[in-house]
Amino acid sequence: MSAPPLNQPLSRPDPTLPVGMFDSGVGGFTVFRELKKVLPNEPVVYYGDTANIPYGDRDPQLIRKWAKNILAFLLQKNVKAIAIACNISSSVLTAEDLAQVPVPVFGLVYNGAAAALQATKNSRIGVIATAATVETGSYVRTIRSFNPRAEVTQSACPKFVPFTESGVFNGNEVDKAVREYIAPLKEKGVDTVIYGCTHYPLLEQAITKHLDGVQMIDPAVEIVEELAAYLHTNDLLHSATRQDDMIYASDLNEHFFSTAELFLNRDIRPLTQEVKLNLPEQKA
Repeated sequence: MSAPPLNQPLSRPDPTLPVGMFDSGVGGFTVFRELKKVLPNEPVVYYGDTANIPYGDRDPQLIRKWAKNILAFLLQKNVKAIAIACNISSSVLTAEDLAQVPVPVFGLVYNGAAAALQATKNSRIGVIATAATVETGSYVRTIRSFNPRAEVTQSACPKFVPFTESGVFNGNEVDKAVREYIAPLKEKGVDTVIYGCTHYPLLEQAITKHLDGVQMIDPAVEIVEELAAYLHTNDLLHSATRQDDMIYASDLNEHFFSTAELFLNRDIRPLTQEVKLNLPEQKA
């Protein structure tokens, strides 16, 4: 199930321009990392809205407003394509919102759902996500649009993002939360589980030890595959020597830098700027 862009690009962009990417915080670095594995020469402009973390317990319509403003910021940076590295943003942005974006946009939900359906043997799929993403039902709708008979069990995991944003990836409290959140999935006999939040692969070791034999789907991997295929098919790959990335955050902190270094294997401080956008109800 190949995934075209979520919108219809208005014109062919310049291949030498960077790829835009955004998330609520550090979780999007999982997508960033995958992009660099597949397309190491592609420059990236990344925005992390760390001032408003976590998105998972916010009003979906407020998140939609934030996401639209971040899209506008990335367009100001002259990107040639945008990867929405945030599941809740992918869930709340509408077709009408994306139709106004002149460059191709790729989201996580379609790609994660398609990969899970290809992987499952018993059509019982689990989704671990933030409460906001669970509330939208985006994964359930997308999976059942492909296979109406698929059984989808969702589990909200409100402690996972605070753990990762605090740099806590294992330990007794993480283990306790994992057991609690995956219990309904195990009860339903799922054989495939989607990471419905880009932060959650940061807890992969703690999560997978309780899901023996279950296929884990990381939409970050899937979205990068589709983006790379699109750029290749449309002759939009960056063919010049690798250029520097640019990284922006609404509130810089040491964890942002350390997590980026962990996943990108480099110090991003020289590439990073703090930029607070005019986001509704943004924290001071």
